[in-house]
Amino acid sequence: MNPTFHHTDLIEDIIKKNYHNAFVLYSLGIPFYHYEKIALESVCQQKKLEIDYVLHLLSEANFSIGSEIRKLKNTTVEAIIGYLKHQHIFFLQKKIPFIAHLIENLPEKKRLFTDLQLMFPLFAEDFIHHIHEEEDSFFYYILSLVKASKSIINKAQLYELLQKYSIQEFALAHDTHDDEMQGIRQLTNHYQLPEKASLFVQVVYFHLQDLEHHLQQHAYIENEILFPKALVLENTLKQEFFEQSKWN
Repeated sequence: MNPTFHHTDLIEDIIKKNYHNAFVLYSLGIPFYHYEKIALESVCQQKKLEIDYVLHLLSEANFSIGSEIRKLKNTTVEAIIGYLKHQHIFFLQKKIPFIAHLIENLPEKKRLFTDLQLMFPLFAEDFIHHIHEEEDSFFYYILSLVKASKSIINKAQLYELLQKYSIQEFALAHDTHDDEMQGIRQLTNHYQLPEKASLFVQVVYFHLQDLEHHLQQHAYIENEILFPKALVLENTLKQEFFEQSKWN
């Protein structure tokens, strides 16, 4: 059950109850670290925000995707890819820019944090490249197989696809990207907070670990749900293609 919040709660207390609320406030144009000692109602007045709406968003802040995983096991590859693309948008447009903003504005200048300020943009750049590559090749191939199964593309196009791509090869290549945050995890000693860590640092570490958790779940969906379904589809089409080729 999510905690309850009130008009008079200080911003720092709202964050301490649920670190996800740092993202909620950020999305509303409220960088929490500028308003820690100010009551929510005062901040909403300054930002011209309807406080009841903000309270609703704060009370609903929950970004678990466990229930979605259960649903995806019993759905189509098109629906799975649609979900994964939606997650990509969440990562690229919301989660990663938010964490990048936090890290860029870390007030403390310890070596650990300056290293993090160098490392996170490199991770983000590599991850963004991986996402675009995945959508342009792997997702494209699977969706093309779906079209072939519905006779939307012809046999010549299917043959060309089967010659160019392979689910097994995609799976092997994908294994190399399953631990994108290894360097950051090692740098932060598995997200173990430094002694007397400020609220700002607590929020940064929480959201780094939360991002890794989301990426692990994302990889699970791809490896354990999408890949097996796609492999069955590919093998079925291969068998049908070569069976028909015998008679032509």
